[in-house]
Amino acid sequence: MKYIDLIRKIKAVAGARDDESQDALELVVENIASNLTEYTRKGFAAKLPQELQDAAQTAPTMGIVDDDIIDQLMDIDDVDEHRARRNIRAAWRALCEYFDPESVEDIQAELPPHMKVVLG
Repeated sequence: MKYIDLIRKIKAVAGARDDESQDALELVVENIASNLTEYTRKGFAAKLPQELQDAAQTAPTMGIVDDDIIDQLMDIDDVDEHRARRNIRAAWRALCEYFDPESVEDIQAELPPHMKVVLG
């Protein structure tokens, strides 16, 4: 699966526009990566399409970790909470289909409880 396939999947599941799908996907990748150990983050980034690797390799910052991912997307795309939540969950679902089940389990094991709830 390529980057464009991930975007199409998000659009199909969430009914999002191209730009919303891209923003949701990048934001999910950044937020997931910021919660992973360095070892897991490097493996996560290496498996992603080239277009997302920089977002996944960004060192965690307090701004990313402390901000709510739904609020972040609401601000970026100027959408309501329901639409932001739907787009975030569609992005996570697309990533779950992109990675093998074992990798998804490894990633989820390192995510904080509030992040797991948001991702659904």
